[in-house]
Amino acid sequence: MSRLLTIIVPTYNRAACLSMLLDALTVELLGLEDRVNVVIGDNASNDGTPAVTAAFADRWSATRVLRHPENLGPDENFCHCVEAVLTPYFWIIGDDDLPRAGAIPLLIRLLETQDPDLVYLSSRWTATLTSHDEAGTVSNLRATLMERAAFARTVHVWTTFISGAIVKRELAPDESLRRFTGSLLVQLGWVLGALREGRRFVHVAEPCVLATAGNTGGYGVLKVFGNNFQRVTREAFSQTASHRSLAEAIVLRTSIAFLPDLIWGVRQARLGSFDPNESIAANLEPQLGRSWPYRLLIRPLGHATPSQGRWLLRLAHVAARFIKRLDVVRMRLSGQARPL
Repeated sequence: MSRLLTIIVPTYNRAACLSMLLDALTVELLGLEDRVNVVIGDNASNDGTPAVTAAFADRWSATRVLRHPENLGPDENFCHCVEAVLTPYFWIIGDDDLPRAGAIPLLIRLLETQDPDLVYLSSRWTATLTSHDEAGTVSNLRATLMERAAFARTVHVWTTFISGAIVKRELAPDESLRRFTGSLLVQLGWVLGALREGRRFVHVAEPCVLATAGNTGGYGVLKVFGNNFQRVTREAFSQTASHRSLAEAIVLRTSIAFLPDLIWGVRQARLGSFDPNESIAANLEPQLGRSWPYRLLIRPLGHATPSQGRWLLRLAHVAARFIKRLDVVRMRLSGQARPL
């Protein structure tokens, strides 16, 4: 058998997290020696990372360690790693996330039998990870083959989650990898590219990734998810009226199901070291200012009292559930989704 999947691990100065992830891969890749490559992108770490990567490379011979002479930033680290992929598929896993026990062999089987162009993997979020098998062993992926529109409406903003996408390499040409450099969402160059150009899309409902909740911050989260994401999505799907309609469907669902909780979490300083005073108007109004979710939910959250904020969030959650149910009904009636 030829090698099918490259698992990419970008890292910088998180030797303890990286060690846990590579220990999990050592266990989960047993029996897949001829199917999986591993590429580790070390962004000039100055902690114990080189020793951790060297020890893993001794255990897993199909490993390539890209140690950059200087910190290139996350975008360039990602892109260098993708350029090193020689297999039909690649999957980037954050160094503070873990694959669930039993998931990788099932995912290999899914790639072999379904030949998807893009796979979205659901995640289980936790504040602290202790082991890749803490949530039990995955025995069934609960996967659904979806048409493009159904996949986009279902996943919407989670196309940004770096550990959640398995991408067909041929749909991530080197010349387009850096298309969205500077947005802090460079991964959308290949994820949205595969969604636009591909034909077969699989959504995996069973959580296959154990993801670390929270974030250390250090960037303008409202600018990234309230402006850059919408701008990038619209640019990626600007070719035809059908593409533009798809982009607006993604933006709408992000605006209702994701942004209200994000904004309130930032205001309440519950999401990590993000700026609670980051301007909603300056960052969200350019892309969303004319939409009803912005006028009715997002903008009011910027100056709401705690009681008003809780009421607005409940309203947003009701609207998100209603739209999600409509999407499910639409998929069933139109045949846009088929369980595998």
